[in-house]
Formats: sequence, C-alpha cells, structure tokens
Amino acid sequence: MGLFLAVLVACGDPTAPPAAVDEVAYLQIVAHHDDDLLFMNPDVRDAIRSGHRLMTVFLTAGEAEEPDANGYSAARQAGARAAYARMAGVPDEWDGAAMPLADGRAAERYALRARPQVALVFLNLPEDADPRADGGRGALRRLWEDRRGWHSVRTLLPTGGVVATPSRYTGNGLIRVLVGLMAEFRPTVLRTQDADPDPAYPFWRPWHDHPDHVMSARFAEAAGRIHRRGPGRPRLTQVGYRDYNTETAPANLAPAQQDDKIGHFAAYQRHDRLAVGPASYDRWPRRMYYRWDRGTSWAARGPDGRLHAFAVQGAQVLRWRRTGDRWEGAAPDRVDGPLAAGLAVGVGRGGLTVCGRRLDTREITCRDDRGWVSLGSPDPGAARVGTPAVAAHGDGRLAVFVRDATGGVSRAEQDGDGRWGRWDRLGGQDVQDGLSAAPGPDGAPEVFASTTKAVVHWASGGWDGAFPPVPPAGPPVAVPAPGGTTVVVPVADTGEVARVTRSSGSWSTPVRGPGPGGPGGLAAVWAGGRLTVVGRSGDGGVTTDATGSWAGIGGAPLDYPAAVVDDRGRPVALYVGPDGRLHAATGDGRDGAFTPWTAVD
Repeated sequence: MGLFLAVLVACGDPTAPPAAVDEVAYLQIVAHHDDDLLFMNPDVRDAIRSGHRLMTVFLTAGEAEEPDANGYSAARQAGARAAYARMAGVPDEWDGAAMPLADGRAAERYALRARPQVALVFLNLPEDADPRADGGRGALRRLWEDRRGWHSVRTLLPTGGVVATPSRYTGNGLIRVLVGLMAEFRPTVLRTQDADPDPAYPFWRPWHDHPDHVMSARFAEAAGRIHRRGPGRPRLTQVGYRDYNTETAPANLAPAQQDDKIGHFAAYQRHDRLAVGPASYDRWPRRMYYRWDRGTSWAARGPDGRLHAFAVQGAQVLRWRRTGDRWEGAAPDRVDGPLAAGLAVGVGRGGLTVCGRRLDTREITCRDDRGWVSLGSPDPGAARVGTPAVAAHGDGRLAVFVRDATGGVSRAEQDGDGRWGRWDRLGGQDVQDGLSAAPGPDGAPEVFASTTKAVVHWASGGWDGAFPPVPPAGPPVAVPAPGGTTVVVPVADTGEVARVTRSSGSWSTPVRGPGPGGPGGLAAVWAGGRLTVVGRSGDGGVTTDATGSWAGIGGAPLDYPAAVVDDRGRPVALYVGPDGRLHAATGDGRDGAFTPWTAVD
C-alpha cells in the first residue's frame, strides 16, 4: 500500500467541499476497526459508492491485551484501509496526515487517494481490555462516567503512524473533539453503535455488549446533540446499529449481499490475526439490524385525503403534508425528549395520531391535534420495550401495541372520549421489535409479529403460532385487502419474500418468490386493485413490485421506505434521505411504474 505522509497546516477537512456543492456527508463513529464492517454494512458500502463525502472515526486503538499493542493497532488500521479501498473499488493507496484537533490534540487521518472524499480518522484511545491504560482497564467507561475531568487517558502511537506525540483525553475533552470534527465536516448522517443494548443478550454484562461499543455510541450521541444546537448546521439524522446481539437474530441480508459483505470483511481479516475462529465472525456479516429503525408506518392519509409523513430529528418530529400533488415543507414539532426513529401513524376518530418511543424515559408518547401525551410503559424503565404500532377499531378508537420486556406484546387503547387506558399484556414470547397492526375482520385491531423462528399473529381470539410457516428475516407487513388481509414477510437467509392471504376466515399457503435484494422492512399497499410492495434494493435504492417482478426506482433511503395510497387511489413511495429531506414518487398506473423522485425540504 502506498502511503504519502503529509502534515495538515489547518484544522479541518481540506477535502470537504462546501455544503452548497455537496450537501450530503456521512459520518460514522465506532469503537474498533471492524465494527463498521461487521455491523453497519452494507450501508457504509452504499454510502461510499454514492460518491458523497464520508468519514469514519475510530475511537480506540483496538489493542486489547496484545503484547505489541502499537504493532497490532497498526495492523488493524491497515485492515480498515484495505476494506474501505475494496468497498470503493480502487487501489489500497492512502494519503496520511496528522490532523489537529480541539485543545491541541492530534489524530491520524487517511484519505483514499483515488477517492479523497473518503477519509478514516484514528483517535487511538486505549481499548477496554488494555490493563496498561492510565487507570487500568475500562478507559472509555471511566471517561464517560467522569464529568469533572478527574480521569484522563493517553492515546497510543501505532507503529509507523503519522502522529509523533500522544494526546491526553478527559471525557469532556473527547466530546469537544467530536463536536469539533462535526463542525468542520458538517455531516448530514451520523451513524453510531448501540447506546442502549437489548438486555436479552446474555453476554458482556452489565452492558450486554462490548463496553467500548456502548460508550462510543454515547459519546457520539452527546456530541451530536451539541452539534445540532449550533447555528447554520445542516439537518443531522442519526442512525444506530445493533452490534453483537445480531448473531441471535435471523439472517436478514440476501445471499448476494452476504457474499459482498463477507468479501469486504475478508480484506480486513487478512491484517487482523484475531478476527478469525469464533462462529460469530461468520454470523455477523450475514446480518445488519438498526437499533431503532424507522419502520414503514411513518406515513398515512388523513381523513381529509391529504398525505402526511413524519420523521424524528433528535428531540423533534418533522411533519410533511401533501395536498393534491403538492408537498409542503417540513414543520418541526418539539418533543420533551429524544425519540427512537420508529414512528407509527394511526387514523382514528380524532384524525391523525403519531406515536413514538422516548429514548430517555423509555415510555410511549403519542400526539394528536391536542398535543403530546405520555402513555407510560407496560414495563416502566425497561430497555426491551419496543417501538409502537397503531391501528383503529371500527368505531375509530385507536390501539397502540409494543413489544414488552417479557418478549410478548402489550396494548393500550383509547376510550370513547379519546383518553388512553392502562397497558394490558396480550402474551407471546420471543417477539422481535417491529410490529404490524391492522384492522381485523371483526372490527378490532390485530397484530402480526416476528419471532426468531416464525411469524405470529394475535387477534381478539388469541395467538396463532408459526404463521406463516417461514423463518422471517424482518417484521411482517399486514395490509387490509379486498375481502381479507395480505401479509408479506421477508424470509430469513434467502432474500425471498413470502405472501399469504386470508379469505373467508382461512389463510392461504405461503407463496415464496424473489425479494427486493436489500435488508429489512417492507411496505405494502393495495392500490388500483393490486398489491404494491416497496423495499430496499441490493444497491441501497428503492425497488417496487406491483406486477410480480421487482423494478428499481432509484433513490437513497437511510433505512426503510414507506408506502401510502393517495386520494386518487395511487400508490406513493416515500423515504427520508441522507440529506434529511422527504423523497416521494407516485405510481402512474402504467405497469407499476413510478414518477421520478421529488425531494421536499
């Protein structure tokens, strides 16, 4: 690998064009040199191939207890560079420089020579397991827990690196450095690890994940909150990713994506002799799960026929509206605390209601025309409580469903005056987050959920198990259909989609066929007498199936697209992009084709 060494003479990112030239920029902040490859891909690959600016910041040197800490850290850096070059499809040649940071610190920064808008930054803080760090093991944990500056740690100097003098960090100092990086780089997307892991994962207690993963996410989130308050900053969308616990979830990448991701990770593995052996290194690359994904229920048509779409931006919710064919720009609505990305919109007696999950208090909160109201939680303070799904009774009362701390489903409902009642448990076990709620044939809402082995269904008569009998790769989507209900489920480890339809009270045998090519959630609507399914394509765009085959329609969703039916009976595909804007395309009624994307600020 060719490496041209230079010294930056000014703080900041000299390769970053002005926001007016390139308004999209991706920033990943991770703990170790393989975390992004294992847990954030194929998203990172897609961002690299988009041609936009991208920077990944590695907080630790990743040295663990290795005797030659500096040499092993240098090898892991080389692995990261090799993997990024492979993802970009260019030679593994980089330009390295010492990068000045806040308070006189410095980091190693490498720009990909053939694609200089791709940069890697290494802060080289001690890894959690290193007993040689100042104060011993748990360096990042101590920095996070210390807000008075009593504890500090010194960085490592990887062998052959471009920084000659170590830096010293306190917790607040690390936040200042990250805020400074954000101010210079001006990201529109912040990718982080899991700041609040699901406690069902039995390992790495009490954090239920590697402590460095958790702390890196918390430091990144803290810096992001400060950055958003700065004047003139572009809209910043945070996307968090599950880490170690993905190995217990069904494989949700299509075979082609698995092969591609495994190949990128193999480029890293050739440099890291410890990243081999355990079966987890085979399971992780076959999956990619968001900690709090957007879901596909964040848009709806109101009683007045207008379309509405919602998105979380920190502690506010953005709302777009379409009247006729014209979209109105986003109107921000302040919330008392930060929300998870997964919003659910219900249409009931009182019009539109949007519900979400608070990240700070872990409670469910809903907003209608009267404002936000807390529904509390079926398990107050529990991290396992998931994001909501909403559906209406025949009389217009809404019901909210969540995955609860027992691994089952709980429900809260409105009374005749619109007041929310207490939570009651519906039962179930091993339920994964991402529920689908829809009106049932008896006028009462029903719920569809995925376990790690099957799709389960709850109606007023109780639970159905193993429905349909396919291992799911993500949440099902249930769509009221003429004369019944259609359920669409991504099938684990195959890239396929299964469809099953209820008619006259019985369910059809699942019909399996090709899937969209990308991971995760599907959206589906009945429009014009046929089912239109919308999902992520293998290249990170949007693809639709209304005629029995998938057709790509472009776009660049951050996670999952949604679909609604407009007042003229046409399907509308929606996504929130890396620019923080809503993007919409409308089916034109000709063989499932869609109009070009329209971006709305």
